[in-house]
Amino acid sequence: MDLEALHSFLAVAKHRSISKAAAGLYVTQPTMSQRLRRLEESLGFALFERGWTGVVLTPQGSYFLPYAATLIRDLSNASAVLGTKDPARPRSFDEVAGHPHKVMFGVDNWLSERSVRAVVSSALGSYGADEFRVTSRPATTLIDLLELNQLDAGLFYSTEPAHPFHTEVIGTEDMALVHPPGTVLEEHSAPALTELLSRYRFVLFDNPVLTHHARITTTLIETYEISRFHVVDDYRTMHALIRLGECISVVPAGVVLADRERCGTDLPATPLPGLLPEINVTVGISDAGRDHGVTEEFARSIARSLDAEAPGAG
Repeated sequence: MDLEALHSFLAVAKHRSISKAAAGLYVTQPTMSQRLRRLEESLGFALFERGWTGVVLTPQGSYFLPYAATLIRDLSNASAVLGTKDPARPRSFDEVAGHPHKVMFGVDNWLSERSVRAVVSSALGSYGADEFRVTSRPATTLIDLLELNQLDAGLFYSTEPAHPFHTEVIGTEDMALVHPPGTVLEEHSAPALTELLSRYRFVLFDNPVLTHHARITTTLIETYEISRFHVVDDYRTMHALIRLGECISVVPAGVVLADRERCGTDLPATPLPGLLPEINVTVGISDAGRDHGVTEEFARSIARSLDAEAPGAG
């Protein structure tokens, strides 16, 4: 994506004026307008509405803006860590960017702490602590990095039947209904679930969860006729809305377990086997990972670790 166009978009949103944004970036107004037009054409939607009072963001532009700002900030942060011109460059930057190659493992940041322990334990079974690194990212990012051979192996929730790299499904999880204190699912049936869902606004997660779990979310919305929503991008916000009796939601059962591990929450959660599709817990291994000695045994080791720590195990 054209970075100049993104900077231009953010400048116009800030100043609410194409001419002021152009002056701030030291370009002509026609150049600024051309950049915006190219960006809108590449995206397939309008970013601004233009009128006598200036320019304002369209609903699509408002949604797109945080992604553009985050991308620019992330690139700036990466440049700061990798750059060598600043004499006051912190030593910590060198520790992050200047190390020799390490085997890279990824964990879906929606998975529980015991999933992280399983990955670290399995990595320590084959590598020294100085030979690998574990990163926590959204599942969509892990999948991209595996496909690009920039991650050796990753553990993530998966709803897709196939990926362009080797995968091992090491388990499945039911989806779980997370509901306000004092409420119960009267019976394990579709009509009872539909009735309970109809009483509250449904917490719908924004990206990256929205696109990655689109198949399950679409099935849920269509099957149970959900029509009222509250959109969030953070599990803690969902937690607060449900605890205060305003909302209800459905998440993988392991997410509930992770929440209880982190903060001991007693928010009611009811597994929904048979009422919604299960979600796979998958280990992906890239071609680069195979070159670095990561094999199917790594996936089996994670599975054994998770089984050993499962509630009620041993």
